[in-house]
Amino acid sequence: MKNKSQAGLIGFIYKNKVTIALIIVLVALVKQNIFENNFPYVVIEREKSIEKIRLSNSNLATENSILERKIENFTEEDLNLIESKARFKYGLIKEGEHFFKVNRIVETEASTENDKATL
Repeated sequence: MKNKSQAGLIGFIYKNKVTIALIIVLVALVKQNIFENNFPYVVIEREKSIEKIRLSNSNLATENSILERKIENFTEEDLNLIESKARFKYGLIKEGEHFFKVNRIVETEASTENDKATL
């Protein structure tokens, strides 16, 4: 059996083919993440936007709790007033009710025809 010893660049590539393949994959991943996807800055921007959304959600939860307390403090009289306003302003009805809209018909007398009237 002969031992083929290759020299030069071909020999170096043949001996280190796995290492060279891993280096190529590493370079491709670094190029993709840093140069094309702007990697560290994208994560920082996303964290900032998530924090803004959390703050907004916290404010909305606070406002909701305040409104819930206001609703709980309404008396029966206040609730009836709110219901009547909703019925009048928005045309809301309760479940099981039927809504009939009555249009007013305006009758006018026919005008008397005049001999001088022209079409």
